[in-house]
Amino acid sequence: MCFSEGFDDFATARVRLELVGGRPAVLVHTAAAEVGQGLVTVQAQIVRTELGVEQVTIAPADTAVGSAGSSSASRQTYMTGGAVRAACQAIRTRLLERLGRAPSTTDNDKKVPFLALEEIAELLGEGAIEETVEWRHRPTHPLDPATGQGDAHVQYAFAAHRATVDVDLELGLVKVVEIVTAQDVGKAVNPGAVAGQIQGGTAQGLGLALMEEIQVVDGKVRNPSFTDYLLPTIMDMPPMSLDVLELADPHSPYGLRGVGEPPTISSTPAVVAAIRAATGAALTRVPVRPEHIVGV
Repeated sequence: MCFSEGFDDFATARVRLELVGGRPAVLVHTAAAEVGQGLVTVQAQIVRTELGVEQVTIAPADTAVGSAGSSSASRQTYMTGGAVRAACQAIRTRLLERLGRAPSTTDNDKKVPFLALEEIAELLGEGAIEETVEWRHRPTHPLDPATGQGDAHVQYAFAAHRATVDVDLELGLVKVVEIVTAQDVGKAVNPGAVAGQIQGGTAQGLGLALMEEIQVVDGKVRNPSFTDYLLPTIMDMPPMSLDVLELADPHSPYGLRGVGEPPTISSTPAVVAAIRAATGAALTRVPVRPEHIVGV
């Protein structure tokens, strides 16, 4: 998860707390790309958790704020979420200082609003508090070229799939009738989004195992059109049993682990392994075509 081997991996967040209509409100600026993973919702959740302010606006992504890095390596909730959390904690510190109270380490660990909204409004007055934080995960280091060893990675993902298939040996057709999966997510910041990402990633893995193929001959794509490029639909997905494990990572914000990509890693080989077990065919490539099964 995240960028590794000594890469300077960071994300920037600007959080502004002010009064809108006499009530505390927060505006969040980052450069993080929302690509359907639910990052906008997660940022708002983090603000509400840290500051106890209900009215939260997530501004459109803007690189003028600073970099958020790419929406890849299952890193945005970890990195941009970490930056938003750190900016909120900096605002908490300034509010407590205005209150004449020295912030303690426990202030940033509380899971409930640390001040009532009325107290926040009184401390803000006519002004606003804004903090911009460039946040980094724990350092990593390149692998030793001689031994191949080292503290190279920020975090590891753990996921497993078991697939059950029906195979028509005469026609070479495969139907996946069940997929069971377990994944350690560290902490499910948004349980519904976590389940959706695991289910969606598993659907992608099923597509890679049985349907999706770009055929290239002599450097030219031979697929006639996207009309002929098959993607899994709701009719292709079997019932899924999902076991979400929350084994917190002590180094990450809230103990979370990246979620988006691991489901695609183990779902494809699980489907292929099930077909291999059912047919005895070697099956050394994906997608599995009917001709790989017929006549085995």
